[in-house]
Amino acid sequence: MRRQLARVRDVGVRRLAITFCVLIAVISASVAGYLTSRHSTNQNSYFGDVDAADAIEVTAWITRVDATTQALSVTVINIRPTGSLANPDGAFAHDTTVTTAAIGTWKADIKANDSAPDIEQRVSIDGAITDYPFDRYSGRLEVHAYNSDNVDLPVVLTVVNTDPFFGIDTKADASNGGAAVSLGVYRSMPTLIFAVFVMVLMLGLALGAVVAAFYVLHWRRGLIFPACSMMAAILFALIPLRNAVPGNPPIGSIIDFGSFFIAEAVISIALISSIVMGFRHQRSLERAEEAAAELPEPEPIGPQEAPAQRH
Repeated sequence: MRRQLARVRDVGVRRLAITFCVLIAVISASVAGYLTSRHSTNQNSYFGDVDAADAIEVTAWITRVDATTQALSVTVINIRPTGSLANPDGAFAHDTTVTTAAIGTWKADIKANDSAPDIEQRVSIDGAITDYPFDRYSGRLEVHAYNSDNVDLPVVLTVVNTDPFFGIDTKADASNGGAAVSLGVYRSMPTLIFAVFVMVLMLGLALGAVVAAFYVLHWRRGLIFPACSMMAAILFALIPLRNAVPGNPPIGSIIDFGSFFIAEAVISIALISSIVMGFRHQRSLERAEEAAAELPEPEPIGPQEAPAQRH
């Protein structure tokens, strides 16, 4: 008896240790995914004449990616000269013009001994938002600086992405002076994982509705209100679930044709079939019960009379 108790105790400890190790592995993988997505979001990239002693330094913060209007919200800050282009106070030593190739083509005329202003810009990108959550976009960010003689000055461009819902790949692009960057925009890993999870969840809920309808119809159980209520609740819960995905994808995206439309159609068919066919089966069951109730009860059989005694 003691050996059996010890064996059971060892098995319980072993299972607990395995469960703990699996839990640690899952948490570690999740944290590793967070660190990876954090690195891809808060990333700095440097372009232009980074080795030039006399240059104009510009920092472009990509604060938001608007996939609906296909534009990047960019804040251009820290425009400052270096080397001989700066006076002893760190301001511009000469008249300088800074331009960006953005929507509206922003241009700043900076006078000598002045500092440059910060500016909000919008840069256009190309892509199809209906490919959500696998949509990708491409764009181009270009900055130029000119002196009073309209001669290109060396530019050092720092690109920073701070939008948590998107990752951005940056690559130096050819330009006639200044600094140009080719941008590749894609959904961040947490956004992609959550959107795919919602797609799988909607298909799983549709499968649950099919199982409930099979339970109701296959064995002709009649009109089962709990099953119909469950399917109706799932049907109307899919709409806010679909709208909960980040990015507000328009109707007709991959998430709809790959999951939402299928789940809505399957659950609707299962619900309507369970109600219509279940009603027919329910009426059949009720008629059978009524027919059984109308049958006359059999008369009880009394004790047989004893045979007459012979004399």
